[in-house]
Order: sequence, then C-alpha cells, then structure tokens
Amino acid sequence: MELLPGVYLSWSPKEKAVRAVEAVKRAVVERWEKSGEGPTLEVAVIELDERQYKALRPMALTIVEKMGSAMLEEMERLLQRMRSGKTSRDLTGWYRDLARRYERLLDACMALDLEPTIVARLKEKWKEVTLEAGRLLKK
Repeated sequence: MELLPGVYLSWSPKEKAVRAVEAVKRAVVERWEKSGEGPTLEVAVIELDERQYKALRPMALTIVEKMGSAMLEEMERLLQRMRSGKTSRDLTGWYRDLARRYERLLDACMALDLEPTIVARLKEKWKEVTLEAGRLLKK
C-alpha cells in the first residue's frame, strides 16, 4: 500500500519483501544498463515495531478510505453497465479485476488491523455486484 510517493507499507514477512524488492531492483538496473542511463535507485526495507506502526496507521486508514470510496464508485459504474443489458468480455474482465482489487483491499484491512467505516458499504455493494454478475453469467 503506497502511503506517500515511493513509500509503501506491506504486511508481508520482511524476508519476502526483501526478495521482492531485490528482484525489482535487478530488473530495473538491468533495463537501465541496457539503455545506458537511469536515475539513482534508493531502496530500504524497514521492519516497524508496534509504536512505529501505530504512528503510520492513521495514514494507512486514510488511504484505505480513499481507495474504498473510489472502489464504491467503480462498483456502481459496473453495476450500471451490467444492468444496461450489454454484455461483453470487457465486462467480465472488469468484474474479475475489481474482484481481485476488492479482495486485496479487504486482506490489507485484516492484515493491518484497520477497521475503516467504508468496508461495510463496500461489502454491501459487492453483494449487489456479485448477484448481478451471477445473473449475467446464467444468460
């Protein structure tokens, strides 16, 4: 989860985060070496203690609320398209992409012990989307 430009909060174990960062660094540096140019790359993986996490928690909560709000709007747009009667592969792909992002957002809330107020509304709207998707797939 991006807290600030270039600053991410992850709930993955430190070793897994370090491996992922190292893989990205190798790929980026390799690309820069091939092109002969590139900016300075500065990366650090820092494990937070409870006190540090509590200080960052309000930022994470604000970001989850913003993401949730945008997702609610997107769910409503998807519902409108589904109910318009025009079915397409694009709609199925959109639904699957949204489902994946919805699950990741809920997973982040659970892992980071966040309880944003928007989650209840997201869950209700997701039920509507899922029911409508089920109706479309039966056709």
